[in-house]
Amino acid sequence: MSPVDADAVLADLDADQRAAVTSDSRLVAVIAGAGSGKTRVLTRRIAHRIATESADARHTLALTFTREAAGEIRRRLLRLGLRERVEAGTFHSVMLGVLTQRWADTDRRPLTVVSDRRRLVGDALSAGSTDVDRRQLAAFVAEIDWASARGIAPEAYASACRRQQRRPGPGVDRCAAVYADYTQLKRRRGVIDFDDVLGHAIRDMRRDADFAESVRWRFRHVLVDEAQDLNPLQHQLVDLLRHGRDDLFLVGDPAQAIYGFNGADPSLLVEVETRFPGVEVVRLPVNHRCTPQIVRAGVHVLDTTGQPGALVSNRGDGPVVERLHAADENDEAAQAARFVVGLDPNLVRSGNVAVLARTNQQLAAFEAAFRSAGLPTRRSATAAGSPLQAVVRSAATRGSASQLRGWAHDILDAPPPAPATTRSTGSARGRDDDTPDPERRVAAAVLDYLREQPLGDGAGFRGWVATTNPFRDASTDGVDLLSFHAAKGREWHTVIVSGVETSLVPHKSATTADTRAEEGRLLYVALTRATDRLLITHAARRHGYARAASPFLEGLDLDEPAAAPPPRRRRTAADPVGERLHAWRNDAARRAGILPEQLCSSRDLDAIACSRPTTADELAEVTSFGSITAHRLAPEILALLDGPEGSDGADGQSARSTITGA
Repeated sequence: MSPVDADAVLADLDADQRAAVTSDSRLVAVIAGAGSGKTRVLTRRIAHRIATESADARHTLALTFTREAAGEIRRRLLRLGLRERVEAGTFHSVMLGVLTQRWADTDRRPLTVVSDRRRLVGDALSAGSTDVDRRQLAAFVAEIDWASARGIAPEAYASACRRQQRRPGPGVDRCAAVYADYTQLKRRRGVIDFDDVLGHAIRDMRRDADFAESVRWRFRHVLVDEAQDLNPLQHQLVDLLRHGRDDLFLVGDPAQAIYGFNGADPSLLVEVETRFPGVEVVRLPVNHRCTPQIVRAGVHVLDTTGQPGALVSNRGDGPVVERLHAADENDEAAQAARFVVGLDPNLVRSGNVAVLARTNQQLAAFEAAFRSAGLPTRRSATAAGSPLQAVVRSAATRGSASQLRGWAHDILDAPPPAPATTRSTGSARGRDDDTPDPERRVAAAVLDYLREQPLGDGAGFRGWVATTNPFRDASTDGVDLLSFHAAKGREWHTVIVSGVETSLVPHKSATTADTRAEEGRLLYVALTRATDRLLITHAARRHGYARAASPFLEGLDLDEPAAAPPPRRRRTAADPVGERLHAWRNDAARRAGILPEQLCSSRDLDAIACSRPTTADELAEVTSFGSITAHRLAPEILALLDGPEGSDGADGQSARSTITGA
């Protein structure tokens, strides 16, 4: 029997989330709006099916797009009480493991997987039949990314471009030639890239029925996170895995499809009912993260770009969304610094403030302005010039997997250095300069990399570090500085979305209707990273060129708070019941290590104080708790309503048990 409590798994879910988790259908697609609990639903679905014995943990596969997402799924399952192993990993790491075992079973020489496509394309340019123009290297890499994600061979590239009216900068014929040279170079060196891993797995499953059936037997229950980011190659793999079983659970949001440049195709989820006949579609339209004002701003951007959004917030009103008009990029950064200085210092110390930008280049001005204002900032621990980056470069020179592994074990097997007696604190610099023991951190990351990619090499390790950022500092002190793309999947109390102006949002490279629509989705993602406070900035001039506010902001009304029905009687400072309820919530949230609003919204507390429920059923009726949560919290909350004498035992214990698996 599974140790997971099936009822506890459902305790803090809203009605839509519960429907997705408990659906009897084996073929389910969940369309989950921003902040609606996408990862929560996916992990609860796994835990609930295992708890009810409708799925086997040993045969469950959760496919993700990042190493961090896979780790978060595993951590949440552990918190839910699941002790049996569930396979959770990226498409490439899972399929590489399958292929590595297949090569060993069939006595075939394993192929070396390289993740640094840019370097290989550069080598192909130098050695190939085309004229060398390394200035166009990024364009060639982008075209190979696009073609590989769709399973398009070099000989079919030109005709595919014509069909889709694709016009790469270097020209279709030159890109086709470089793609052919790149493919030939891989063959000569006996290496494959990440997309080849999926291609090999798909080809082998199609050619070998026994192999395909063994893979399907191993992975009987398949769940896909961020399904809007599936590219055609990954979609083919999902089709092969579900063939004959249709035990598939897709979770995603077409409005957050922002990786079209990598081949992602949101139509795979938009047209899910056509592509997956018989699928049950469950929609999660309630945002539990952001205030109504922030949700309204995000939905406005979608509407402006012809992508209607149905997202609503279940939180009480927050501050209006603010806009900052700056003279230029330096004035923008200086005003943003003054804005952050005026915030509650605890927000900065707890890592609850972020600046997001369309391009990484924009962030340099903010970093300088914040440093001048005495504000700490946080960027990637592998930024150029950091000690960690230096060690990463050194480790990458080890070359082969065996050399990398040997170096890592040499570092980790040696006695750790004595801790420093003093350490710089309170600095306005980023945390990279005082990173403790960078060699041991990099060595541990090398072993993580080799566990995912046993055949990896030094160049692959550098690429893996660049894409997964495994060295996030444990310290939370500082303002996070990230690009819109890097911010996806994260959240902060206060967010400054910068440079929302022409040429940046939408980016000047977005010249088609599809790419402009993706730019709108990208801004929507950036805006909805804020939970409580949002500042949108734009400059009149940037790098000497005149700019105007983004057309995506046209018609956005920021002056009035979103309408919300008030409770029948508002709580006042003199209301002892309301004060006890808020004190109970704050204490319970502190003990559970979450924000108070994550435990219970202020609107729910006001409704309780006004309605004075006397039973658990009445508590469920006047709040958004749901029946199970209401029954769990009722003893404490109803005692608080009876008077001061009933509040002695309200230490948050029941609240902690309710959210332990959140």
